[in-house]
Amino acid sequence: MAHRAHRHRPEGPCHFSLMSLSAARRLLLAALPLLVLWLTVAWAAGWGG
Repeated sequence: MAHRAHRHRPEGPCHFSLMSLSAARRLLLAALPLLVLWLTVAWAAGWGG
């Protein structure tokens, strides 16, 4: 199984675009739980209408 020796797929996008994409995804993954928490607190406090 020689394909498991590779760390990345040669046919994939370049490494720099992958880094910028992962940075954007990390930012989204960090902001999303905060948004969910804020919405939960707002709903529990009765601010949602």
